Amino acid sequence: MTGFTDYSAKNALNYLTGAKAMPALTGVWLALFTAVGTDAGTGFTEVAGNGYARVQVAGSVATTAATTTASPTITHSAVPSWITVGMQARDATTGNVVGTVQLVGATTVTLTANAAFAISSGDSITYSAFPDATGSAPVLASNGAQVTFAASTSTGWGTLIAWGLFDASSAGNLTFWDYMGQFSWLPATVTAASPGVITAKAHGYANGDSFIFSTEYGGTAPTFSAGSYTGLQTVAGVTADTFNVTGVNTSASGSGSVRKVASQSLPGGITASFSASSMTLSVA
Repeated sequence: MTGFTDYSAKNALNYLTGAKAMPALTGVWLALFTAVGTDAGTGFTEVAGNGYARVQVAGSVATTAATTTASPTITHSAVPSWITVGMQARDATTGNVVGTVQLVGATTVTLTANAAFAISSGDSITYSAFPDATGSAPVLASNGAQVTFAASTSTGWGTLIAWGLFDASSAGNLTFWDYMGQFSWLPATVTAASPGVITAKAHGYANGDSFIFSTEYGGTAPTFSAGSYTGLQTVAGVTADTFNVTGVNTSASGSGSVRKVASQSLPGGITASFSASSMTLSVA
């Protein structure tokens, strides 16, 4: 299910119970999927070829000069290309958030204001597209910086349905994932009918929208006499509180959760980009 993979959940619990330290995280990379898998982090189909590569959205770089609170400039021997406007800069050596990136140069990063805390030469600065998490029940972390992939080439990248965060530029561990579009999971019931009628109060869906049905958050899948709700489905027969899937018939009722998915076809020559606040990590 969306959110933490088993890898992240186990590491978080091991840390909270004092069994193990959290594994070192040298960087974070954003990936795109055309099919999703399981909580084990397996079975996902990541885009491949046609100019695709994961985009680094967090990492650390050492400073080569001190920065005082009278200056907005952080100096490095070389600024990596993945550091972009809108990222949060945190002094990993002291733990202090020093500001937000406004301008990126060859060897300097300029913040939107003078550094909130002084930085020593040789300190490690962590840059992240995701500012500190906020809120309660759930706690949220949304991207503060736009994240842009290289333009697709040739036949493109297919239909994108989900994104995920990895701890490596290739292979590595999938740590968190979600479907495209910031839509909530809604409780739903399903009648025994041809087609089965799904009730999700005030769902806001339109005919032709894509959605996912799941019982992981509770419920029992209906019995299908034709078709099923496996994978991405297309909304039909919309009313204010109900809809169906054409050709999916049920012989026994059921319940679960539904979530709208903003799937996106990406042909060749198109640049995939996530604007600020368009990706949110949520943990209850």
